[in-house]
Amino acid sequence: MTENFNPKRPQGSSPSQGSAPQDSSQDALAQALESLIEDGTLSGESSSRAAVSDSKSDCPSPDEWIRLAMGDARSAQVASLMAHAALCRTCAAQLRQSQRLFAEEASPEESAAAAALASSSPQWQHELAFKLANTSIKNAPARRAWGKTARFVLWPGAALAATLVLSVGLSFWWQRQHTPERLLAEAYSHARGFDLRLPGADYGDLTRQARRRGTGLGHEQPQLLEARKRINQQLASTPNDPHWLQLEARADVLEQKYDPAIAILDHLLTAEPVTPSLLVDDANAYFQRGTCSGSDNDRSVALEYLRRADELAPGDPVVLFNEAVTMEDCGQLMSAVETWNRYLNFEHDSHWQSEGRMRLQALEQRLNALKTHTN
Repeated sequence: MTENFNPKRPQGSSPSQGSAPQDSSQDALAQALESLIEDGTLSGESSSRAAVSDSKSDCPSPDEWIRLAMGDARSAQVASLMAHAALCRTCAAQLRQSQRLFAEEASPEESAAAAALASSSPQWQHELAFKLANTSIKNAPARRAWGKTARFVLWPGAALAATLVLSVGLSFWWQRQHTPERLLAEAYSHARGFDLRLPGADYGDLTRQARRRGTGLGHEQPQLLEARKRINQQLASTPNDPHWLQLEARADVLEQKYDPAIAILDHLLTAEPVTPSLLVDDANAYFQRGTCSGSDNDRSVALEYLRRADELAPGDPVVLFNEAVTMEDCGQLMSAVETWNRYLNFEHDSHWQSEGRMRLQALEQRLNALKTHTN
């Protein structure tokens, strides 16, 4: 302890060279107590104030006064204990007794008083040591057993949980990749049978077979067969469901069954709601049937449906692509050029962009040739 408890003691004074550090601590406490007594704090002059703190319930335990006398008390506790001793005669006496106890001149009675404390009892110390040792020994096997059990349970459990998460994720991914909509789109992209685009389908090159108009996809397509199977299963339980009926008509178009497709889609168009994808599917059916039969009326109906779809979804690349192709087929070349330019502003797929740009360039060359021939 380095605090100078006695303000009357010169700051430069120090214990003798031969004294122990404990002696300087005890000397500081003695000086502090003497100062309190000299100032009248513990005298009869302040007995009224001291009496306020005479309640033993508010006093520190004897062990705290011994730790203060030994120099083990924290600096924050020293001020609090000394302030309490200044107002409590009983605690001041205990502090002086503790100070003398650890000085060389401690009397046998004071040593006996310190020995009477519970924490000074050898039996109390022995019991405490036994409890600590017994607790450590008993709990160690339990901790080791729990550690083994935790490893035995947690690692397989974590592996099982990871397997379940992976299985659910793969199952969800497989179902998402194998919906009837996706299967029909894959069948179209794998062997694109006509010029117009199918809703939700990725890019696909036109096949040689498809360039002979009216020769579309066949039943050999595995994606188409699987999609048809699932659609039929759903329609067996819900025969009037608009979603599954539209998918059935889309499959019919891929299989060149244009008449049943048109019958289904025209029926759906009479009900609400009318969606861009429904109009695109019906336009595809009419356009393909008109191409095969040479019917200008079917192709005009297809263009009418695509214009309605354009009004509902003016920035849809599929609608704009099919509308531009149908306009060009119907001889509306200037309108087709305008629609192709709009299409290129909305299309982000590089493959579909390339085809649209090539079709636009070919159309512009055709128009230039017509102007030259006219002149």
